[in-house]
Amino acid sequence: MSAMTIFSMAINYLREHLIRALNDAFPGFEEGDVMFVITVPAIWNDGAKQFMREAAFAVRIGRD
Repeated sequence: MSAMTIFSMAINYLREHLIRALNDAFPGFEEGDVMFVITVPAIWNDGAKQFMREAAFAVRIGRD
């Protein structure tokens, strides 16, 4: 599997887990109520930062 697939799957798992937990805690919660922020180490180069941005967009948590 490609690194993009693995990272996208990991981000998607975390997103789904959070949404389930919020739905359990707050009935009527909507996913649109959440703004996701993914942080990366400052020492990462621009290519690595762009990779994470693309992985987030692949699971639709990035801004359009």
